[in-house]
Amino acid sequence: MALKLYGTITSACTQRVILVLRELGVEYDFIPVALMKGEHKVPKYTQDVHPFGRIPTLKDGEFQLFESRAICRYLVSKFGRTSILNSVNKAEPVQIGTVEQAISIESSYFDPQIKALCYENLWKSYSGKGAASPDEVEKAKDILTTCLDYYEALLSKQDNLTGHGFGLVDIYVMPWIPWFHVLNMDDQISGRPKFESWWKRVTARPSWQYVQESLPRTE
Repeated sequence: MALKLYGTITSACTQRVILVLRELGVEYDFIPVALMKGEHKVPKYTQDVHPFGRIPTLKDGEFQLFESRAICRYLVSKFGRTSILNSVNKAEPVQIGTVEQAISIESSYFDPQIKALCYENLWKSYSGKGAASPDEVEKAKDILTTCLDYYEALLSKQDNLTGHGFGLVDIYVMPWIPWFHVLNMDDQISGRPKFESWWKRVTARPSWQYVQESLPRTE
């Protein structure tokens, strides 16, 4: 029985899971959820798919899992024990701690700030909730700058954000980078040569190319 992934291809969180599935070569059925139509908020969806009315959700037979990072780690544990994505397989304590720290930095500092900037500058007015808050924008930019500076320094010592090998931390960060262009923040990438070089390398991966080819085209 093929896995079922509920999500939206334009969603960064959904893209994370698709990247892992493609990297591992795991077959799955994609069940699109139309957020603009409110399909994620109807009772049947919250009862059967995701209790918080979010995306993505993975169904593997009778087992069901939501939260993108949890899904990614589940997939690697089940299908990718010998893959490059399993960066802590037979790892030493220092390596495990370093990888877990990188995962925590992404979820605690990087993700919330780029998401906050997208909300304040793009989604807030679109949803009729008013103009961006200058204070919230400045706060998010300050923390995000610190995070990107950390990544730049890290990439001067290793090839990828996860370590010397491509891994989950790289996948967690990748879907948000195109939003820097949407936010007119390209200089945050181009101004950090190590980070920009990393970005050029990871976007050449077939899994990323697949995600990009799956996005809806605008005329």
